[in-house]
Amino acid sequence: MKTAGVPAASPEAVEGPEAVARRIRSLPKRFRSDSVNRLAAEWELRIDGRAFAVAVSDGQCQARAGAALAPAAVITTDAPTWLAMDEGSLGGIDAFLQRRLQVAGNLDMGVRLQTLFKPHGRRARPTDLQVSDIPVDGLHLATYVAGRGDPLVLLHGLGGSKISWLPMLSGLAERHRVIAPDLPGHGESDKPRGVDFSPRYYARVVRMLMDAVDMERAVLVGNSMGGRVALELALRSSRRVSAMALLDPAVPGLRWRYVMGFTRIVPTEFGRVSLLLRRRWTEMAVKRLFANPGRLPPQAVRAAAEEFIRIYDDPAARLAFFASLRQIVMERPAPFFASMRRVRQPTLVLFGDRDRLVPARLGTALAQSLPNAELHFMPDIGHVPQFEATEQTLDLLLPFLDRVSAS
Repeated sequence: MKTAGVPAASPEAVEGPEAVARRIRSLPKRFRSDSVNRLAAEWELRIDGRAFAVAVSDGQCQARAGAALAPAAVITTDAPTWLAMDEGSLGGIDAFLQRRLQVAGNLDMGVRLQTLFKPHGRRARPTDLQVSDIPVDGLHLATYVAGRGDPLVLLHGLGGSKISWLPMLSGLAERHRVIAPDLPGHGESDKPRGVDFSPRYYARVVRMLMDAVDMERAVLVGNSMGGRVALELALRSSRRVSAMALLDPAVPGLRWRYVMGFTRIVPTEFGRVSLLLRRRWTEMAVKRLFANPGRLPPQAVRAAAEEFIRIYDDPAARLAFFASLRQIVMERPAPFFASMRRVRQPTLVLFGDRDRLVPARLGTALAQSLPNAELHFMPDIGHVPQFEATEQTLDLLLPFLDRVSAS
């Protein structure tokens, strides 16, 4: 898994607690008020056993020593890690995956905290992660934005969110303008009622999102259901899609055990299932995304499970989930694969050969149906290669992006 190396300690890092306290006090002066949108939240930082509270409301920021009153997220780490993150030399996801940082509560808000402030001691860079709340067709889509260059749109899978792209974002943002939304009904985006959550619906929303951020054409990178949405957009709005990279796309022909597994972890009446059982089921489901769950730190499994439960406690999110799942299951394979012959964009299909959710045979069938596709199987990898094998995925993806950009 690709993560940043341990950064060199800044001179302040050896000063201990007072250096951390000074940095915390400086946060309001470095607050990026343009990044908050509708945000009102409080965080608690626990750094080497000391508690600090950071609050954002009405476009302003306050920071103080002491515990937060009602934190959306509690972030626990040590002084060198916090100071490196505050300087922008270490990303929060890298610290998390290196087991140097823990997040309790709202994982999305834990990620967002670092995006709210200018880095200490340096100017902001295009590769620095930003979070935007983008209005699209009457909805608000929570979206990661980073980088400059040829445009990329990253589309997550069913039940996932933009967080699933975090390990790859810095590698992609070095040469590309990247947007990664929470699709409607998912993550922190709005969860509308009365829509069918079909691939066609999602594709229309993504097209309007591209309009909203002035992307005339883009390469689409989709994982699982996101891959199916990318194919739909390429089929219906071909001029908007220059190429695609599909990571274990969820195309018609899924096994019933895929369906039953998801039905079990998101029961229609979530509140009737005990929290302990919900956690147990959800942690098992998270582990099934990986060929080797040991590649993910145990705290990451717990955090992913808790984030899933937090989101799907909302009945509107559950309705969106089941509507999306129904669309995936009910779609007939024969018409779908026949329509793929009309998709002419260069397409990279990456498939983990130990994907326990989407059978590898569907990757072969898809690549054979697309006129301009290349297929790579990734040994000993599961359903989310961007998380389980970040470096290997980037090694395959970046040369493909260079080729399609040069064509």
